[in-house]
Amino acid sequence: MNYPRQETYKIKAEILTPVHIGDGTELEPLEYVIKDRFYKVNMEEWLSTLSDKKTEEFKKLTGKDYAQKTTLVALRTFVRNIIDIGKYTEWTVNVSNEAKKKYEEKFDEPENQLSMSPFIRTGSKPFLPGSSIKGALRTAYLNFLKGKTPVKEKNRADLIEGELFKANIEGRDGRIRFDIDKDPFRAIKIKDVFLPENATFFGEVTNYKKKDGRINPTTIQILSEVTYGSLIGKPVSIELEISLDKKVLCNRECSIDKMHETVNLKSLLEACDNFYKNALNEEKDKFLSGISGGEVISKVYQQILDYAKGGYLFRLGWGSGLMSMTIAQELRTERKYGKSKHLVMGKYPMGFLKLSVSNKVTSK
Repeated sequence: MNYPRQETYKIKAEILTPVHIGDGTELEPLEYVIKDRFYKVNMEEWLSTLSDKKTEEFKKLTGKDYAQKTTLVALRTFVRNIIDIGKYTEWTVNVSNEAKKKYEEKFDEPENQLSMSPFIRTGSKPFLPGSSIKGALRTAYLNFLKGKTPVKEKNRADLIEGELFKANIEGRDGRIRFDIDKDPFRAIKIKDVFLPENATFFGEVTNYKKKDGRINPTTIQILSEVTYGSLIGKPVSIELEISLDKKVLCNRECSIDKMHETVNLKSLLEACDNFYKNALNEEKDKFLSGISGGEVISKVYQQILDYAKGGYLFRLGWGSGLMSMTIAQELRTERKYGKSKHLVMGKYPMGFLKLSVSNKVTSK
């Protein structure tokens, strides 16, 4: 049977609730300034242009007394008041009123680090990594396979995946291991995609905990760069590019099990829609059952489902939660899950998107 070498699909992704994919760093107050917007500043370049007088002033602030609380505040103030953000800004994004207020309230408190978690970016442009999208797709497909196949392995994630993919083999030492050559997802490629201009903002992400029949905010409040989304009044849409190498999937010499021959875009998207809708409902039930005051959050969960109609529900990024990142309830090692949730603006669960297929399909 002849198969096209590769099928490439264009998929519209509409962000419904804020997404955050970090770059693994945190920005400290000397690396940014908040005024009308958030400004990531280039301290090194700025310091190299200071006058002798200002350079000496800066050196005094960073001298032997640098660790003193008053010195830390003075240094923050020096940077904010002196730096020319028009010249020494690497990138800038919007900032919510809540985040701006917290910044001002905590600015003179040296014990508060005022760390900010930026979105992953290339240069000044934030983007969704293809690896993150592929990982979320993979989790949904594994869940689909789990619904058809009982799993013997319960502990090691790689062997659970290998069992479901039929990709486990016996090594020379007699131990079972996952064979990456048998992984069907090596036939799937997803490109990184840049977000549109002004698609992100720094906002407050608050952890809410379920206790004694109520949901209350904890002291864990994180200032993160997140996307806008349709549910918060500013739609953000991007176009994903997904390629399926059918020759790799269907050629027996490639060692991928033949059960994956039927994998196509539609089956993958249906697996996503089923998995993330089930995860949403489980999350809502576990977090909101038996409590008072959860009507607003419950309404948001329903809005997500309503917005996703006519497409496929999808989820990715930090704050998605255990239920959206593990393939089956009985395989979760953490048992006390579902009692807390990261919410944006006090009510929006993170990371939900709606996917829909455009008419652009190319084969080669």
